[in-house]
Amino acid sequence: MKDIKITVASLKSILRDPQENLKRVEKACGIAQRKDARMIVLPELMLSGHGGHAKMIESAEPVPEGPLSSAILEMSQKYSLCICVGLSELSNNIVYNSQLVADGGKYLGLQRKINLSGDEYCYFGAGEKLEVFDIGDIRFGISLCYDNLFPELALVHALHNVDLILAPHAARTGNWPARLTRKFCDRVIRRQQDDWAKVHRARAYDHNVYVLLCNAVGPSTEGLKGVVANHAGSVMGIDPDGEIFLRTKQHDFSDEIATVELKANKRKKNHAPSRNRRVLSVIGLISETINDK
Repeated sequence: MKDIKITVASLKSILRDPQENLKRVEKACGIAQRKDARMIVLPELMLSGHGGHAKMIESAEPVPEGPLSSAILEMSQKYSLCICVGLSELSNNIVYNSQLVADGGKYLGLQRKINLSGDEYCYFGAGEKLEVFDIGDIRFGISLCYDNLFPELALVHALHNVDLILAPHAARTGNWPARLTRKFCDRVIRRQQDDWAKVHRARAYDHNVYVLLCNAVGPSTEGLKGVVANHAGSVMGIDPDGEIFLRTKQHDFSDEIATVELKANKRKKNHAPSRNRRVLSVIGLISETINDK
């Protein structure tokens, strides 16, 4: 790993207009470029929109051949960025909740969501593996939203020897009142930040990795009837010591774009998961326990 600047973007994303979502991504990429970022990470299903409705999969496309994917590849070249962005992927007549990774105009691959939450099972197939992405400056893996609640997935990332886990979200927060007060917004955002901190400080420290989190922002179902999907936004960054170095500055549900620098020397702490870990024995214990049930 080298010292690297990464932009973390929590943006509004709506189900009925992928092209508008694409414009928001490009605007964020321009900001990242001006901040000298090497990479930008954007929310889960950023291009397609997320919200318990068939519109989530209406724009599903083969990756990287589809029009949204192609636009992202062009953007990654135009802005000299590694772009990590969510979309609905169509493969063999199955739609996946996926995170596309493109760097300098080249398609590097994608991560499919493995553990689908709530109504996502009605629309998406489940991924079966964790991918590794290496752009020279940094090696990283991706855990999509609900996947972050499963500690064994973080262990797999660590055994892949990643420097960074990206955690893009489109986490829903239930119904909102007609009038949004600062007190209400603060309470919802603080609850989300507290939940993230509870999970990811341990993940980062246990596995000697950075963790960067972003989220979709605001209601994604505008113009649609019979469905509500509200997203609180916010960003967070945690270093390999388990310390939070990036917290959201927002007090309402609006876009937030932050660029941070990850220092390579933070990864040199002597608490890596490989130290004295009997990996095969641990895997054997897990298998034994599962088989006994």
